Amino acid sequence: MRHLWLATLALVVSACGRTQQHEAAGDVVDSVLPMDVMLTRFRQDLPRSTELHGGLDSRDSLVARVIAALKASDTLALGRLAVNRSEWAWLYFPTNVLARPPYELPPALAWFRLQEANRQGVLRALRELGGHRLDYRGYQCDAEPTVEDANRIWTGCIVTLARDGPTAAPIRLFSAILEREGRFLVLSYANDF
Repeated sequence: MRHLWLATLALVVSACGRTQQHEAAGDVVDSVLPMDVMLTRFRQDLPRSTELHGGLDSRDSLVARVIAALKASDTLALGRLAVNRSEWAWLYFPTNVLARPPYELPPALAWFRLQEANRQGVLRALRELGGHRLDYRGYQCDAEPTVEDANRIWTGCIVTLARDGPTAAPIRLFSAILEREGRFLVLSYANDF
């Protein structure tokens, strides 16, 4: 066991030495970069977004479309109803609390975490609701959104659905909707499943 610990320590020390050599050669470790540099690098091959493309003109229509996509088990439609990487990088993240001190989370890491939560949320919702007869009874979100510059983030949304029968239940199908200039898209598909 002691040899395994020493081998691991040697590997870590060796990796640290290589990192210092790379930094001396001009490579930079992202974790120490200012936010504007990290954001510029993250946006590097993305088209500049100035609006929510494909966003719907009301929360009501967005929620109805999400439920229709779940009924049809349509993962492509669910993806189109969510904020894409370019919209997130140009319109959402720069004004979000995670981009500012004391957090200053690297954009690539924040995007990865959101995408992973969205992927898991969509898969779980499809497993529970996909292909079922869903009777949509309505929804309700928190009375006031969180406002970040031109963005309004609606949270606390609960959808009332009956699945394959008359009994309806409140369900959190997503955890956030992004509204910007009268357009709406799902920001996070994290849910109760």
